[in-house]
Amino acid sequence: MRKKKIGINRRRSEIEILTEILKMATMDIKKTALLYKANLNHSLLNKYLNFMIEKKLLVRDNDLYSITEKGYEFLVLSRKLQRLLEEDRVHF
Repeated sequence: MRKKKIGINRRRSEIEILTEILKMATMDIKKTALLYKANLNHSLLNKYLNFMIEKKLLVRDNDLYSITEKGYEFLVLSRKLQRLLEEDRVHF
């Protein structure tokens, strides 16, 4: 019998998408690269980028997006939450 994971198997959450974008922005990244690596359409990426700039998680300098200190704090908390959720994952 095959083992099944009981958990959330669905599309990425907003938090997961924000986390992915922030991880990529740790090395300064252009919008086109973000578009492909984050696997988002142009409209959706713009919404996330605008939100993250408004919340001071990212900054834009010319064509490059960079993570801020607040963005790093978000990443740390997101990773802690992910570890907590993975610790108690039930497998059958």
